[in-house]
Amino acid sequence: MECLRTCFNTIVIGGAAIFWLVVSAVVAAPFLWLQSTHRDRAVRKFVYIQSRGIVFFMRLASKGLHVEKQDRPKTSCVIVANHASALDLYTISAFGFDNIVYITKGWVFKVPFFHYVMNGAGYIDAEQTSPEEMLALCKRAVEKGCDIMFFPQGSRKDPKARFKSGAFYLAEQLNLPVVPVAITGTQKMLPAGKLSIKPAKIVLKAFPAMYPKDYPGELGHLRMAQAAKKQIMDFFDKETNS
Repeated sequence: MECLRTCFNTIVIGGAAIFWLVVSAVVAAPFLWLQSTHRDRAVRKFVYIQSRGIVFFMRLASKGLHVEKQDRPKTSCVIVANHASALDLYTISAFGFDNIVYITKGWVFKVPFFHYVMNGAGYIDAEQTSPEEMLALCKRAVEKGCDIMFFPQGSRKDPKARFKSGAFYLAEQLNLPVVPVAITGTQKMLPAGKLSIKPAKIVLKAFPAMYPKDYPGELGHLRMAQAAKKQIMDFFDKETNS
C-alpha cells in the first residue's frame, strides 16, 4: 500500500507541484518584470506564495502536516533551521514569514531560471560573499524590513551535521533575535538525492526567539548556536523516533 502511495505522490502530486511552480512563474514573470520599484520585495512575496502552494501539496502527500507556531518578534529576525531535504526551503512559509532573504549555496545561483529568482529576490551567495560584504548586505536587507534565513548545517546529506555559527554571529553583530525552527519528516518524504515522494508525517515547530543579549561575552554567538542546535535536534530526534 505504501508503495502505491509513493507512486501516486511522485507522479500525480509531484507532477502537480512542478506544474504549479512552472505556471505560477510564467504568469507572475511579466508583472514582476514591470515592477520599477521594490521589485526585490515583490519577488520575495512571489516566492512565499509559491512556497505556500508547495506546502499544500506536501500536506496532500503526507500522513499529516502539523505546524507549531510562536509569536514572531516585532523586529526583523534571523531564522535558523535544520536541513535534510529539498522541501525544507518551502516549509518556512508555513510560519508566515513572507519577506525573507535566504543565505544559500552558490550552485543554486547557477540553476537555469532559478538564478533570476535568486538575484531578483536579493538572496545572498554564501560561497561568493565575504563575511564583511555579507554583514553589509544583511544590514541593508534588515533596513528594508527583511528577515534573514540560514540553514546552519549547510548540507542536506547529514541530518545530524553540526551547526555553523555564522548565522548567530550575524545576529550578534546586527542585534537581531534568532528564531530556531525544527523541520521533521521531510527527510523521509524526500531524502537528499532521491526523487520519489514517500508518505510521511511532517511536523514543523518554531521555538521562542533567542536574543544576543542573553548570551554575552566574546563567544556568546557560539553558545547561542549550541543552544539553538540542542532545541532543534532534541525535537528532531523525538519526532523521528516516535
